Amino acid sequence: MGKIEVRLYANLRDYYPEIGRDGVLTLPLDDHIKVGELLSKLKAPRKEIAMVMVNGRHVKEDHVLKDGDRVGLFPLIGGG
Repeated sequence: MGKIEVRLYANLRDYYPEIGRDGVLTLPLDDHIKVGELLSKLKAPRKEIAMVMVNGRHVKEDHVLKDGDRVGLFPLIGGG
């Protein structure tokens, strides 16, 4: 079993106060897990996640994760 690094940005960090300011979670990686399955396992509501990047590239929920991947989760951004 491998590991992935999940970085939470902006208000998504509020769902994991234990991770501190860097916003990084290191999680065990299940074999052949897809991004959508990972999102379902997280505390942050999926509706608040606007974009997912893996290793610096935008991906869709059917992307299969691999050992050592760096996943970035970005929230919806409001403005005015």
